[in-house]
Amino acid sequence: MSSAADLRSRNTWQVLRQSGTLNVPLANYVLLYYMNITVGTPEQQFEVHLDTGSSDLWLNTRDSRYCSSVEQPCFSGTYDANSSSSYSYVNSEFEIAYADGTGSQGDYVTDTVRFSGVTLEDQQFGIGYLSSTPDGIMGIGYVRNVASATARGSGTYSNIPQSLLESGRISTLAYSMWLNDLDAAEGDLLFGGVNTEKYQGELETFPIVPSSDGVYRQVTIALQGVGRNGDDSSIASLSDLDVHLDTGASLTYLPDDLTTKIYDAVGAQYSRTEQVAFIDCDRADDRETLDFKFNDQKTIQVPMNELVIRYTQEICVFGIVPSGDSSFEESYYILGDTFLRSAYVVYDLAKNEISLAQTVFNSTDDNIIELTNNTEVPSEAGNGGETIAATAVGASNTGSPGE
Repeated sequence: MSSAADLRSRNTWQVLRQSGTLNVPLANYVLLYYMNITVGTPEQQFEVHLDTGSSDLWLNTRDSRYCSSVEQPCFSGTYDANSSSSYSYVNSEFEIAYADGTGSQGDYVTDTVRFSGVTLEDQQFGIGYLSSTPDGIMGIGYVRNVASATARGSGTYSNIPQSLLESGRISTLAYSMWLNDLDAAEGDLLFGGVNTEKYQGELETFPIVPSSDGVYRQVTIALQGVGRNGDDSSIASLSDLDVHLDTGASLTYLPDDLTTKIYDAVGAQYSRTEQVAFIDCDRADDRETLDFKFNDQKTIQVPMNELVIRYTQEICVFGIVPSGDSSFEESYYILGDTFLRSAYVVYDLAKNEISLAQTVFNSTDDNIIELTNNTEVPSEAGNGGETIAATAVGASNTGSPGE
C-alpha cells in the first residue's frame, strides 16, 4: 500500500483549522476511557465508556436489575426518564450483546444529549433495564452496526457521530484518537479532524475490511506481522490477520499460537485460571518494543512500559491475551487499548479507511486540521519526529458487539 505522501501532494488538501472539529477529553481510568455527557432536561450527568467497536449510546436506568442489585450501584450515572421533560419513548427493541459476554436490554428513547459544548436534541439512544455492566457506553462506530439493525433487524438510526454530521458540527464522518500513555490522566477524541502534533512520521492509510456480506460494520484492518525492537516480523509473519481496532477493549486479543510466541519472546507466563498473563514488573523498565506490522511502510512500536500493567504493588499483568481463552468468538481478534495508546488513529468511516501513525506521548502542542469530504488525511506530522526509543524512556509505568 502506498503512503499518503505517495498518493497525493501536500497541496491537494485544504488546511481548515478547528471550525468544523470537536475535541472531546477522555478520562483514562487505566483499563477504560470515559467521556462526560449530560442527558435530559434538567441535565443528568454521566461518565460513559468510549467504544469504537460498537455504535449505540446507551445508559443504565436507575431501577435496572444490575444497578439496583449490586452493593455499589452504577456510580457513572443512571438515567431517569420521568425526571426529564425532553424525554420521548421510541420502542422496546433495544438489545445489545458485546463480544465479551456483557450486554443490555431495554428501550430506545430520545432526549437531549450534551457534551463538549454541543447539544443534540431528540437524540436516540438505548436505556437498559436488564444489563450486565455498571457503565453506560458511548459507541461511535458505523451506523450499520447499531443494535436495532444487528440484533433486531429493524433498521438503523442516526447515532452520535451521524448526528454530529447531520447537525453540521463536523463536515465528514471521521474522527481521530490520541489516548496518550498508560499513566496519562487524559487522552483526546477529535471529531472531524486530525491533530498533526500528536503523531510522528507519516499517517499511513489502509482500507477497512468489510464483513463477510460486504457490509462495513466493524473497524477492521489487516495485520501482517509481529516482532520486537525494530524487527517487525521476528516473532511471526502473518497473512493479513483481520484485527479490530477497539477502544472498548482494555487488552489486546490475538490468536492463541501467536500469543504463545509473544509470551516466549517477552518472558510472560499465562494463567488459565486467571485468564491473564503475568510478567515481572521490572520488564516495564526495559527499553524494548513489541512491533505490529501493517505493511512495508507502517509498523507501530509499542514500548514494554505500555504493555506491563501493575495489578498490585508486586504483581504485573501483560497486556495481550489469547482470544481462544476469552469469551470472544474464536476468530475475533482485537487490538485494544494496550496497542492503541501507542498509535495515533484516524477512523474515516465515510471513506472506509483507517490511518495509522506512531503516537507522540504527552504532547502539549496542537495543530488541528479539519477533514471534509473533499480533503484527504494529512500525511506528515507537525512535530519534530522524535524516535520511539526516546518516547519509551519518557513514559513511566506507575467491549465490541459480536458480528
